[in-house]
Amino acid sequence: MASRKCNATLEKFIEIYKSEGCLWRVKCKEYHDRDKRSTAYEKLKTKLKELEPTATKDDVIKKINTLRSNVRREEKKYDESVKSGASSNDIYKTTLWYFELFDFIGAQDVPRSSRSNISEIDENDSNISIN
Repeated sequence: MASRKCNATLEKFIEIYKSEGCLWRVKCKEYHDRDKRSTAYEKLKTKLKELEPTATKDDVIKKINTLRSNVRREEKKYDESVKSGASSNDIYKTTLWYFELFDFIGAQDVPRSSRSNISEIDENDSNISIN
């Protein structure tokens, strides 16, 4: 029974997190507003205190990071099984109960493409002669 209450509380926690775009929507103007973010963290802290009575803002941040890390790990497992050419029956299926609750994150977790800071040397610009 305790597990069900814990899951229900975490589900509400994730719903609050989802409703507070200032915490996860990087391209949103409110993302950079400290007051809005602080208010959102307070809401999450209140919900987390149902599970952990001594919860702090740092505990809320750790909980969010843990949940998102687990979702990313599951996504990676799925992507790797698809890339491996596995048949549709063998594609990885997550057992993480809150995986689909994080579908709102979408492209927020996609890393930026990398750029080289080393400029390529043009053959005409090089002073090195090959003998």
